Amino acid sequence: MRRRSPRPRHLLAVVLLAAACSKPSRPRRTPERRAADKAALYGDAALLPTRAGERARAEVALAEEVRVAVETLRDVERARVSVNSRRGDTPPSAALVIRTRPGSVSAEVRAAATRIARASLGRDTELTVEVSAPPADLPVEDPPAPARPLILFAVLGLGFSLGLTFDRARKLLRRSARSSR
Repeated sequence: MRRRSPRPRHLLAVVLLAAACSKPSRPRRTPERRAADKAALYGDAALLPTRAGERARAEVALAEEVRVAVETLRDVERARVSVNSRRGDTPPSAALVIRTRPGSVSAEVRAAATRIARASLGRDTELTVEVSAPPADLPVEDPPAPARPLILFAVLGLGFSLGLTFDRARKLLRRSARSSR
């Protein structure tokens, strides 16, 4: 009895695997790199305590408090806050950069963020508030990529191939054990 060659089955598995591993239709997003800022520089309290470090940690804590409060507004998507405390003659200052959701009114968001910042930082703080909205035609978030069926078929084919290989190896071991008796 003539034995059939396993080549067509393996060829199919190789073709499916090659198609599944081909270049994706959409480029992958690279992770955002966090810029070096005051929080990254002075945020670790394990560093040697200095007056400048303590002042910077207090400023970072105030900025985070204001950011969290501003981001609770319904129309705010993201906020970034920087606070500078009083140094000599210069009064304390703060800068707020706010990204709103599509369809929100910038003037209302600016007024609400100004009230929140003044309540947290004090009335004498010089505030700069910038509000930006995303373009109306830009989708808010990319939908998740669907599972590629070719990858699923390749994995299924490889699993089937391994199962057959183990089954045949088991049968060969049984035959050799029986013939040696």
